[in-house]
This record gives sequence, C-alpha cells and structure tokens, in this order.
Amino acid sequence: MAAHTDPTLSQWLGDRLASAARTGLPADALESARRLILDTRMVAWAGAAQPDVIAVRELTWRNGGAAQSSIWSGPWKVPAAEAAFVNALCASALDYDSLHANVHPDAIVAASAWAVGESVHATGREVLQACALGSELVCRLADAVSGPQKGWTIGAVLGTFGAAGAAALLMRLPPEQIAHALGLCLSMAAGSQQANVEQVLAKRLQPALAARAGVQAALLAQAGMTAPAQAFEGPFGLWNLYFPSDRERVSDQFGVRFSLRETGLKKYPVCACSHAALDALHAILRPGGIQLDDIARIEAQISPFMDRLVGGAFSPASNPQVTGQFSLRYGLASIALRGRLGLAEIAPAAVLDPGIAGIVDRIHLAVDTRHTGELAPATVRLTLRSGQAIEHTVTTMPGGPAAPMSAAELERKYLECAAVHAAENAPALVAAEIARLARMDRLDDINHWTAAGNTGPDRGA
Repeated sequence: MAAHTDPTLSQWLGDRLASAARTGLPADALESARRLILDTRMVAWAGAAQPDVIAVRELTWRNGGAAQSSIWSGPWKVPAAEAAFVNALCASALDYDSLHANVHPDAIVAASAWAVGESVHATGREVLQACALGSELVCRLADAVSGPQKGWTIGAVLGTFGAAGAAALLMRLPPEQIAHALGLCLSMAAGSQQANVEQVLAKRLQPALAARAGVQAALLAQAGMTAPAQAFEGPFGLWNLYFPSDRERVSDQFGVRFSLRETGLKKYPVCACSHAALDALHAILRPGGIQLDDIARIEAQISPFMDRLVGGAFSPASNPQVTGQFSLRYGLASIALRGRLGLAEIAPAAVLDPGIAGIVDRIHLAVDTRHTGELAPATVRLTLRSGQAIEHTVTTMPGGPAAPMSAAELERKYLECAAVHAAENAPALVAAEIARLARMDRLDDINHWTAAGNTGPDRGA
C-alpha cells in the first residue's frame, strides 16, 4: 500500500490547534468561551448536589491518586483525568448545559481544560484559549456530520476529541503528539442514545466518560503512545464506522471563524428535543385566562427524532428525575399545572406529584414524518372543553442562536443554579463568578481562581 503523503485531518488539526494557541484567538472567540464557561460552571453547581453525582464524586475520592486538580463542588483534589470526569458529570447531570446544534461541547471541554490547566499551572488565558479551541473542534466535527442518526450520542463521541485537543494544548504538546492524542480518541469515543430511551443515569455519565477519555488520550500521547493517522477518514476511522462527515466543514477557516459563537444556552433543564414544544405551550398559556380545568387536550406535533428521545411513555417509578428530563409529556404537564419547568420541577417529588398523572392523560404526541429536525420545529395545539382550539408553532430552539435567552432569563437561571447550594447567598455567588471570569485571562495560574474575584495573584490591572 502506498504511503499516505497528504496530512490527514488529525495531523492537520495538530498543526492548526498549536498554531492558533500560539498566535492567539480573536476577542469575540474568547468572549464566547467566557460566556460558555460561565454557563457551564453555573449548571455544574446545581448538578453537584444530585445524589448520583455525590456518589460518583465519593467513589472517585476513595480511589485516590495525585492531588492535581480540583473537583469544583468542594475542597477535594484528584488526578486531572478524574477531576475532568467528575466536573463534566456535574455540568451535564441536569441537562442544563450549553448546546451547539445537537452536541454539548462545553460540559466536556471546560471540565477537561480546567483540570489539566490546574495540573500544569497554566495561565487563565491559556485555559480560556484551550476551552475555545476544544469546544470549536467539537462544534466543527458536529456540524460536519451528515446522514441519519444511528443512535450514537454524538456529543459524547465527539466531545472526547475536543477534550483531548484542549488537554494537549495545555500540556504544550507538539503538533505530532496532538495528532496522536486525537488519534487515540478513536479507541475511546463512545456513547449511545439507548440511555436516553430507557431514561437511566448512564445518559448523564457519558459526557463525563468523554472528558476523562480525552484527558487520558493527551496523557498517553505525551507518554509516547502512537495512534492511527487516519483516525477520521480511514477505512475503519470515525467517519466510516460511526457517521459520514465533510472534512471541509471541519477545516474551513478553523481558528479564524468560530462556530462556537452559535452555541446556545438552555432555557429548561431537560432534553433539548422538548424545548420547542414547551415554549409553544408557554406561548399559548402566557396571556393568562386559561385554567387547568379548561383544558381538554394538549397535542404536540414533533419530529421522529424528537419522538425517539422524549416521546416515550411517562413512567417515573424507576428514576423520577431522569424521566422528568426525558419525557415531553411530563414537561408539558408541568407547564400546564405550574406554568414553569425549572430545577424544582424535575425534583423527584415534583415528578411524582399526583396532580401530574391526570394532565398527562390529556397529552398526545403526533409524529410528523415529514420533519427531519432534531430540535425544531414543534407545534402545540391546545383544545379547550368549550371546543375552542389554540395552536402555536416554535420554529427554532429556545435559547439557541436565533432565539437567545434574555439577560433577565439568564440571571434567573444562574440564581436558580446557585440557590441549590446556598439560597440566601445566590446573588453574591453569581456576582463573584462573573467577576472571576472577567479577570480570568489575567491570571498567572488558574489555581488562583478563587482569589480572582478580589485581589488574588494575577497579572495586575
């Protein structure tokens, strides 16, 4: 077989990532990364309080290892790959983390970059740039995917590569080792939507596994492990085994034009496949005047992909919170009953509220096979007992680039997340986090993060 002479994508990315980190990123890309880090850390605060997350954190702590990197939810330090694992789990647990198209880059990449940054005493700017470039890689890889969904959790599969890229940059690996780190991800990338369909906790674990794998891939490359050069385009590479993709969409102006600017912030702490329908019902009920007893029927018209992930029967007995996050019927019922769907409404007691069952019985889902959209459009038709019908269609995902959340909505979201730990101090906690992020790129060492909101060690004014 003839030797491969042109750079493969992983080789090209190794060069491009190293070059972009060396020359620096545009200000708007860094501001986008800052916005996404804020959202990620906020939702991680709330996720850290979940019983399953606490159990995983305690297991990780018991396993021990070098005290390299912080677990965000407390004073513990563990090996970098394990900190990335736990922090990504915190950020993804409540399905409240940022979303680019159909992937969640930032819960994976920010957790990984932060952990590695601490372990190597990187500057705040280096971590900020690594987050931007790692998330951008995930966004580009996701945008390049074509063809029908086979059932892979694409965000977890591709997030492994973004985590590896960010980690390799912070470890200051040369381009050829960055390429090997990306190539090693081929042996690690995984994630199945079966966890969504069965509404089990493994769904929220998949981004955490991707973060850990990405950091491990960079560490293994640094240790001298080699990887397939054609990890993406080879006959048994990612694109042939998992899903077809377009290389040009990955490489075009990489490091110059940033797709991460089109990443949305989630309005509801549930699967994004539900958001358009939830907003449609909100729009119908928002003017007021319609009482719960007035409603005879709620019908949501959704796409086959939406139906696959959130269209299942409402069966909350085994895991109420996960059911609340992946049942469109529940989400619509909560909005009809309470007028909202936030963190309090996915708590087990809220999902098991006896009043929900009677509303779920009035909810019907219709699958429109003509629609290929994954997150939109969705139409809700509300029929009153009087016979009057009111219909509303939402054509784009709420919180996405075409319909961003308002400043007031974001403030409510972050206060809600902070209040999970300390309701009375939530405003101060949010303000301190925003202040730290404003000074992040002036930190000499990301380990000084806690002091960055005040006068801790940094590069000065």
